[in-house]
Amino acid sequence: MSSQNEPRATSDGVAGSPETADLTWLAHRAAEALGAAFNRVSREAGLADLRDWLVLALVSDGTQRTQLEIANQLGIDKTTLVSLLDRLVRNGLVVRTFSEKDRRVRIPAATPAGIEVVGKVAIARDAAINERLAAIPPADRAIFHSVLWSIVEADSAQA
Repeated sequence: MSSQNEPRATSDGVAGSPETADLTWLAHRAAEALGAAFNRVSREAGLADLRDWLVLALVSDGTQRTQLEIANQLGIDKTTLVSLLDRLVRNGLVVRTFSEKDRRVRIPAATPAGIEVVGKVAIARDAAINERLAAIPPADRAIFHSVLWSIVEADSAQA
């Protein structure tokens, strides 16, 4: 008789529990683990969470984007993005200007303080990710990153 925690063969011949054999479950759990580490780093820098940093990093890259373009690029609902931007503006990390092409459109950009936070969080994020992935050899990390990017690109091509 086998125990519930004992590895079992799956339909594709790979040994493992039902959870570890399910790619969707694994991807979700890995994203949760990395997201939790990144949320901690973001909060330590005074941000609400990783979404604040994603928005701040995007608006600090020197490319002018409308709020709608930012929402689409990050996969954030535009109403949620407005709340995030409002908080970043209140904290002095972002300013909004009007588009020269359409005065109804706002263009967010990082302030010098926002750019400084992006740099600090990026360093802390890399350290947190390296800590989380310490058991994975660097060559395997590169493959892992490449495979994840392939999945993202395939999704973008279908959209």
